[in-house]
Amino acid sequence: MLRLTLTFLFSLIIWAGFAPFGAAQTLTDISFGSHSVILELSAPAVPKIFTIDDEAPRIVVDIADGSVDIEGKTLKSGGQVIQGHGAIRRIRVGARGKGYRIVTDLAPGTQMKSRLVEGRIITLTFDKTIKMTEAKAAVRSSRQSAPRYFENQIPYPRLAPRGIVKVPSKPVIVIDPGHGGRDPGAIGQKGTHEKDITWASAKELQRQLLATNRYKVILTRTKDVYVDHEERLRIARAGGADLFISIHADSAGNKSARGATVYTLADRAKNRSKRIVNSQNWIMDVDLSDQSDSVGDILVDLAQRSTSTQSEKFADYLVEGLGSSTRMIRNSHRRAGYYVLLAPDVPAVLLEMGFLSNARDENLLNSANHRKKVLKSVTRSINKYFDSIG
Repeated sequence: MLRLTLTFLFSLIIWAGFAPFGAAQTLTDISFGSHSVILELSAPAVPKIFTIDDEAPRIVVDIADGSVDIEGKTLKSGGQVIQGHGAIRRIRVGARGKGYRIVTDLAPGTQMKSRLVEGRIITLTFDKTIKMTEAKAAVRSSRQSAPRYFENQIPYPRLAPRGIVKVPSKPVIVIDPGHGGRDPGAIGQKGTHEKDITWASAKELQRQLLATNRYKVILTRTKDVYVDHEERLRIARAGGADLFISIHADSAGNKSARGATVYTLADRAKNRSKRIVNSQNWIMDVDLSDQSDSVGDILVDLAQRSTSTQSEKFADYLVEGLGSSTRMIRNSHRRAGYYVLLAPDVPAVLLEMGFLSNARDENLLNSANHRKKVLKSVTRSINKYFDSIG
């Protein structure tokens, strides 16, 4: 992701004020690709968004009450500017009354395609039409001239599925503590809530990963709240995830069932990805609604195949690592159609740490020492995975 470093300064004109609303919304992150901008705030917002269409088209987002604080750095006097690429010439941020204004300067002829406000996330996309012949040429290029290949000779996608250029040198790990808030998940024989086990486990895994100083770590929830499955995936993609790990605890009618399980996406579930891509415009460089089914399927399949290869590879490391620290069920690497595994361009696994329906597993999952031991195996597996892909 391209991050605001707050080292670029510029002078912004002073704009007229507007009526404030709600609590303060701090701008905590800006990400952008060649045809999209994602703004992340500290709290849900009702921004004022409008376009100025002239020889220098631009999109303006006004936040009435709030400040800018990205990675602990506040907005300097005079504002700041980030140089863009593709349809985006630059992004300017400046104080305005009690709030701030974000201006995205676009290349001539570019228009805003969509604006989406989802709680504290604002997503802007800009028009780009790829003709059928161009899409086919891009697919041929992906197949024939990719400079890097997976070990089974499947090429990396050349279409940049996320539509985002990622600057941080550290891989991004997104940890998803399952359930939360009104959704307790499985409930153990002693009343243990799955959401509490997943939260404690996610925090411990985050601590261990940060201690290596190798990764940037993002949690899909930072407290006991319910987060929709779609939002969990959006957080992963907006964060530029290199790996997505969803943590759960299992339950079964057979109370003797014990052990951990690792899931990756089943082949039968992969057709669901195209519907998600269409509805959420995940492949930013190609609007699949403008393509034939055959071309759209090929474009999604390119991303899916490479992602699936990486997911399977990490799952193998994970199963091997977990086997040294906890009990595993038979056939411990399984495939399923869980929603959180559906992103076509984010390697992902779902880890069931044990069965809350089993008294022994429930006791172990409630033990901080046991969780720490198991998650050390997860951390070692993550290290091996990234060592293997360079």
